[in-house]
Amino acid sequence: MSQQPQEPEIQEQLLKEVFRVAKIGSWEMQADDRLVWSDQTHEIFGVSSSEFNGTIEEFHRLVHPDDLERVKLVEDFTDSQTNYFKSEYRIVRPDGDLRHMQQTAIVLRDKEDKPIGFSGVVQDVSEQVQTETRLRQSQNLAALGHLSGGVAHDFNNLLAGIMGAAELIQSNETYDAKLVQDIIGAAQRGGELTQRLLAFARKQPLIKTHIRLDELFYEIVPTMNLMVGQDIRIEVETDDQLWPIEADPARLKDSLINLVLNARDAITGSGTITIACQNVTKHLPDSSGDAYVKIEVSDTGMGMSEDIRLQAVTPFFTTKSVGKGSGLGLSMVDGFVRQSGGRMELLSTPCVGTEVVLYMPRAIAKAETPTLKNDTIHYGNGEKILVIEDDQALAPLLQRQLTGLGYRALLANNKETALKVAQTEDDIKVVLSDIILADGERGPFIVSQLTRLNPNLRTVFMTGFAPDSAEVSDVLDAQALILTKPFTIKELGKALQKAVTLECQKA
Repeated sequence: MSQQPQEPEIQEQLLKEVFRVAKIGSWEMQADDRLVWSDQTHEIFGVSSSEFNGTIEEFHRLVHPDDLERVKLVEDFTDSQTNYFKSEYRIVRPDGDLRHMQQTAIVLRDKEDKPIGFSGVVQDVSEQVQTETRLRQSQNLAALGHLSGGVAHDFNNLLAGIMGAAELIQSNETYDAKLVQDIIGAAQRGGELTQRLLAFARKQPLIKTHIRLDELFYEIVPTMNLMVGQDIRIEVETDDQLWPIEADPARLKDSLINLVLNARDAITGSGTITIACQNVTKHLPDSSGDAYVKIEVSDTGMGMSEDIRLQAVTPFFTTKSVGKGSGLGLSMVDGFVRQSGGRMELLSTPCVGTEVVLYMPRAIAKAETPTLKNDTIHYGNGEKILVIEDDQALAPLLQRQLTGLGYRALLANNKETALKVAQTEDDIKVVLSDIILADGERGPFIVSQLTRLNPNLRTVFMTGFAPDSAEVSDVLDAQALILTKPFTIKELGKALQKAVTLECQKA
């Protein structure tokens, strides 16, 4: 019969297991400055006992260069009044992995109370540091996201008013065409900026539809090639039978182009940008689905340090010079992907390159979405349009635009007024309603009450950002006609023409 382990042996085994699970190792620096590590310390540092010669210099080669002076100060410790200290530093393991260390030690003294060495423990706290970093980022993003949503709503109303007024000026025979185009262009650029803020905050209005990535790449890769120049090659690799995904095609194109431009900026001279796609089945945190299309955008550029990688998705963080970048690119992509039900991962190695991975949800059911943009202006034929807009400056501008498009516009700024107009006016064809109104009112809920009075009523929604309410999102189904502020007269005319046509078909 084999002998059972004695109690001290059991306790020692348990202690080793505790140290292993907690990622704690012991160490000692002797009088001759030689280091003695436990097996667990070797495992934490990724260096076997046969590879480590026990010298301070060998240890220093593992310490992150930015933390080396901090480590040396501890080693030069000579204060005879202190016997205990704690320190934190980072190491770079031989495999390139960055780890955060937390160290506790006591001073070893001789009979004359002179320091002769150290003895202590070191713990790998990388997971804790990463969790705390993500928590801080999440708190910062939540605060900034809340602020962005509120600012964007008012700012997009302002931009819509500027663009509408400028387009109305064009209806006069005598006007400065160049000046008006400059005004419209500035308003459009302002709208693009707010869309980037809303993308990061996950509050941009998304019109999702089925997207086949091979078709999308066929459309946008030629444009990407022109953007990156002749010295950089773009390669697209897709699996056979690639699943369709469900996303907003315009936002997905913007995101992919953004990633390619970032990759271009990271490459010095010639290089390669690879876009690879494959079907994957995996579980992502805080996600109900498990079927995704994995889109990898990788480059052969300069790569990022771990510090920069951890900050890269933070809004307004940029390594580019002033005027060269807003610092919203990656945060915009991350926000769009998360709002679409997916996830983004960022991997990078200095001097090797960077890889951005997007997990986009597989499309389940076919969803056709109306297209609102067209270069042709569509006019009405005297149809009545009920406008629900609480912005006192924008509402009359919309009324003048609708009149110019051949419609009769009726104005309401809240639910009470809208119901009163609907009860007193006959033959209202379309409701043009903002989604977010004052005093907590929501356009979709007002429309639902109006359609009880007139089931044939059609609706075009206007919005500057997507509301948080899941109930509102349910009302805005895939068939909803949505105009994103600021919009042009052409877009407004196209949306109303579509709504009127649907109303006629339904009747």
